Amino acid sequence: MSCAYLGVVRHFIEQAMKFTKLLLLIFLVSCKSSKSIIGLYGNCPNHYYACSQIEIKANNTFEYFIFMDVGGVNILKGNWKKISNDSIILNTFEQPTIPKTSYTGIENESSVKKIKISDKYGPIIFASVSVNDNNNWKKTDINGFVEFNENEINNISFISLGINEKIIVENKNLNEIHIIVKDSQTGVIPEYLVDYKLKIRNDKIFITEKNSLKKTKIANKQW
Repeated sequence: MSCAYLGVVRHFIEQAMKFTKLLLLIFLVSCKSSKSIIGLYGNCPNHYYACSQIEIKANNTFEYFIFMDVGGVNILKGNWKKISNDSIILNTFEQPTIPKTSYTGIENESSVKKIKISDKYGPIIFASVSVNDNNNWKKTDINGFVEFNENEINNISFISLGINEKIIVENKNLNEIHIIVKDSQTGVIPEYLVDYKLKIRNDKIFITEKNSLKKTKIANKQW
């Protein structure tokens, strides 16, 4: 066997080993990245009056335990998805029927602008409504209607059931506008999560910028 042939074989083996090491490194980094997220976060002290825990599972589901002495308890369940190296989003299995406030409108020759406020249950009574950024607030009647004497409607602000929103009206020729309000979460504890973003750093899940839940043993799970 010639020295040239041996040199080719040795070069091939060296390249194969480098490629294998590279694949192994990628695999280990990937495993480490996934492993660092999976687990239980939040440790409830003895005789607690409020406590939150989140279990991030390997099958891309989660369980979010929330207990408040004055608000009761809820366990939110759903899917999680990684959106960056240190961020995930949560979406509960149960989603709102109307996730976003919207409106429809009718053009007619009326000089009075009629606005109706409703949600999935029907007309909203006694909602506070104003138009065009003024302070002339009016209450909706038993059918959810309120009227304004305006030349045109540029925007509509309304307050009801814990929701405070402003709707920009694109078509200035609308004289009857029906606002369909998104599902509200009126309780202290949320009923569902929609694209709820969380940061994960140093074995902690950050519920807000300052409040975090530290990774703990699965044996500390409270439900």
